[in-house]
Amino acid sequence: MSTVDDSRIRRLSAWYQPVVDLNTGRVAGFEVLSRLVAADGAAASAGRLMEELEREPEAQYALIRQLLSAVRSDIVPLFERRPEFYVSVNIPPSVLGTGRLGEIVQDLGLERWVTRLVVELTERQALSDIGRAGIDIARSLGISVALDDFGTGHSGLSQFVGLDLDMLKIDRSLLLPILENRAAARMLRGIVGLAAALRLRTVAEGVESWEQAFFLRAAGVDQGQGFFWSKAVPAREVEALLDRGFAGTLLPPPPAR
Repeated sequence: MSTVDDSRIRRLSAWYQPVVDLNTGRVAGFEVLSRLVAADGAAASAGRLMEELEREPEAQYALIRQLLSAVRSDIVPLFERRPEFYVSVNIPPSVLGTGRLGEIVQDLGLERWVTRLVVELTERQALSDIGRAGIDIARSLGISVALDDFGTGHSGLSQFVGLDLDMLKIDRSLLLPILENRAAARMLRGIVGLAAALRLRTVAEGVESWEQAFFLRAAGVDQGQGFFWSKAVPAREVEALLDRGFAGTLLPPPPAR
């Protein structure tokens, strides 16, 4: 158990942003995100606090434990009724690569649900020694691994050939120019092709418009995530999103009058 003073961590709540299947519009999964929630229920980014916690390994451990505890209470009851979606969590190497994730999974009774969990690591984290160890540990537990924020570092996809990954999350910075810049569009298609050759599912992050979603689907990207569909929502709204899905958003918008 962590002995860190977790008063800062108790200020954070787990919210869930949907990840949408670009072929069907169904909700394929959710990413767990930390939010600061005011008394009136309004949620705000916890970016500054998260940066502070990132410098403290024990605080990171306490935060991951809190997020997975929320998954246990918020999402596992839905797992029991609905077999079709996953939940992903950003887990730093200080937790993942030291074997402490296994402790949390066991303590929270999540062993039965590990195949519905995805851990996310950034490029820089995944290529470090402790990150590589973390990937192996996650896979040994039966948990899938996603490479997050792909395109923000200086590494090429070939550097990840030896890593046992399941999913590639394409950073929004690669999406921004695809509608106006042919080279950017070709590069994104190339990433999708290489990912397919490596049998990695692809998720485009930061999708904000129908035009982007249409391009991504045509380019062969598997899933999308972003404000075009939904911001992160509290746990009470998760099942409604699973029921409703977003099939209508993949249809062309009506012509302007």
